[in-house]
Amino acid sequence: MTRRQRPGTGARPRAGTWRSALSASARLLTPLGRGLLVLGALAAWLSARFHWQEFTQLAAVAFGLLALGLVWQLLPSTMSADLTLRRRRVVEGSRAPTVRLDVRAGAVPMLFPKVRVAVGVRGVDLRLPFLAPFARHTEELHLPELARGAYLIGPVTYEKIDPVGLVRRRLDAGATHELLVSPRVTDLSVFAGGLVNDLDGATSQQLTMSDLAFHALREYVPGDDLRHVHWRSSAKAGQLLVRQYHETRRGHVTVLVDRSRTSYPRPGDFELAVSVATSIALRAVRDDFDTYLRCGPHLGQGRHAEAMNDAACRFAVGEDDYLEHARAAADAAHGTGLVVQVTGAARDIVALDGVAMQFGRGADWIVVRADSAAEPRVHDSGALRELAVADLAQLQPLLAGARR
Repeated sequence: MTRRQRPGTGARPRAGTWRSALSASARLLTPLGRGLLVLGALAAWLSARFHWQEFTQLAAVAFGLLALGLVWQLLPSTMSADLTLRRRRVVEGSRAPTVRLDVRAGAVPMLFPKVRVAVGVRGVDLRLPFLAPFARHTEELHLPELARGAYLIGPVTYEKIDPVGLVRRRLDAGATHELLVSPRVTDLSVFAGGLVNDLDGATSQQLTMSDLAFHALREYVPGDDLRHVHWRSSAKAGQLLVRQYHETRRGHVTVLVDRSRTSYPRPGDFELAVSVATSIALRAVRDDFDTYLRCGPHLGQGRHAEAMNDAACRFAVGEDDYLEHARAAADAAHGTGLVVQVTGAARDIVALDGVAMQFGRGADWIVVRADSAAEPRVHDSGALRELAVADLAQLQPLLAGARR
């Protein structure tokens, strides 16, 4: 025998459905529409209570206008909208881009519709003129000034509202487009303190059996490649001698940005760090180095400035996972010649040393601290070259000083 359902349990979903339907209907009404609904209900109650003809007429007019507003929403009036971005990439602080909005009305005339173009979490509102059925209209929109970041422009939201202004419905039209706002940068005339300048890279103290910078000859050991045997010297010495080389770093540069909130006592310092890191990465790209720029999960790599700027647009503060992402960077940028760590004033030097260890001691190591409250300085201890940058304009002279 099945268990009997408790009384009233079957009515709960139905009551919830009615409540959601009433809530959705209430959202369709404008403040004027809700006021007219209350007025019509009050007039109907007074008419039923006192049998006054005037209140009956008032209730009929109120409910009739609301019914006409609902019927207006059922009429086919699909509006189409197209957005065209003049520029898809801009620099923070530069002139905001413009957007061209092309609107085509549907089968029902549009009575001065209110349109909203989404810009990230914000939007730009404008009122269009009266549009006859299937009429076209074009507007030029100036987007607001935007901070560094990646923004979705669109879709276009418009209000379909009846002539009296009682019932409205918001509809979306058109596709979305991505707008990238890259950070402010400064032009560096020297790269990273001038540590790597020649085309073949700077020689290191690591020895290898195959490279460009010749070091010395040594005795042959089983397993050596016979192509490296120097036969003339072997004939004179009476034993096999092979060439040995200095390992060279072929212009690989890694720039890491610390995204941990705790590393930056002031919120603006992270934006300064992003600008500093992007400036260094762009200088490396212009000098034709293989560049790896990373902040958290977002990265740009290669020899193209566009890749560096696009990656920097998406950098954001987050969890303290600096060492974890540094390990991934060390695996991806194997054999890098220079590691630039850009962080804030609060990051401990021990943690920075742990990140540098992921790349090995053969790579040069620079730390740049973005600290708007510090005096600009260069500290060189031999093993570590550390710069404190309070303003982006100070980066060039500090790097020039570090070069000496």
